[in-house]
Amino acid sequence: MKKVYLHIGAPKTGTTQLQDLLYLNRDKLRAGGVLYPAERFDQHFLAALDLLGKKWGGLEKQAVGVWDTLVAQANDWDGTVVISHEILAAASPRQVSRALSAIEGEVHVIYSVRDLARQIPAEWQEGVKHRRKMSYVEFLDDLSSDEPQTAVLQWFWSVQHWPQVLDRWGSTLPPEQVHVVTVPPPGASRSLLLNRFLRVLEIDQQWLTVPSERANPSLGGAETTVIRNLNLRLTSRRLKGPHYRHFVREVLVHQTLADRPGTEKITIPPSLYDWVASTTRDWIASLQSRGYTIVGDLAELEPSRPSVDWYDPDEASDAEQLAVAYRIIEALLLELAAREPAAGAGPRPVTRREKVKRAAIRLAGPRIAGAGLRVYRRVPRRLGR
Repeated sequence: MKKVYLHIGAPKTGTTQLQDLLYLNRDKLRAGGVLYPAERFDQHFLAALDLLGKKWGGLEKQAVGVWDTLVAQANDWDGTVVISHEILAAASPRQVSRALSAIEGEVHVIYSVRDLARQIPAEWQEGVKHRRKMSYVEFLDDLSSDEPQTAVLQWFWSVQHWPQVLDRWGSTLPPEQVHVVTVPPPGASRSLLLNRFLRVLEIDQQWLTVPSERANPSLGGAETTVIRNLNLRLTSRRLKGPHYRHFVREVLVHQTLADRPGTEKITIPPSLYDWVASTTRDWIASLQSRGYTIVGDLAELEPSRPSVDWYDPDEASDAEQLAVAYRIIEALLLELAAREPAAGAGPRPVTRREKVKRAAIRLAGPRIAGAGLRVYRRVPRRLGR
């Protein structure tokens, strides 16, 4: 029987690498009888955005009709189909019903989960990467409240509350068609999670001949705080969504600041550990009682107690933030240099040096503006020509 695998998330559970591998190797997969329907890398994201009807920095305009197109492609295929995006976890019961009723074949839902002690800081810094302005302490306060009041935390629970997500997506399916993939703990082989996904999808790893270099890396504490401060200054009216995605999320976050050695890792505070551990135990018991197919080990979801010497990213020192600002200015200088037209292309109304000066002033912020200008003044005068 034809099978359709719906991988619904959760965010920060290895989804980016899996989706990139499937996209890059979609022709080989098709030859093996597996369809990953995508003409562009983010097609499944746009389809999920269309299904959920969410606004997303203007990208929702590109998403109109994409879900129906994706489903039509899936229904036209006689073999196995894989649809994957992590924001699908947030679908409402009505949206889930629309999705499942439209798909022809035996539907299997895959939900990948990681322990809450890692997901909580990961979701906060991921939100900052997507232009959120909430401090970590504000995030944690709302997180642990009985009824979260902010859209940020309402989103968090809509994609990270394992029992509730699976209530919505799995209630009409036989339990053997609901697969829970656990994310291995730190230190495990990087291939272990991928192998778990492939086992569920019944994909031969030999079909994945093109490797993926794509990832969704994390930021350190000071790095996240500096980006959050930029978000407070760079409103969507001053820096449009496409420019923010390129310059901030891609150039600054992914290419410059993410996964740098020696940065302070963001963790939950020790005071939150007992609540996280208790919640996790309740959730694990709920999953065990449902008869789902567990790929991995539910014990991997139990949180590790955080260090007593907890680092608060909201209290990142001026020196730490200044070091981050230097790296940001350097990255923007190199980006501007790469975009400079060839010599002799004609007069410019604004020189490169003036652009660098303006960028440095905007990005530095009140506490580090002076240092930013000192960096600017050390830029060779030839940049102005």
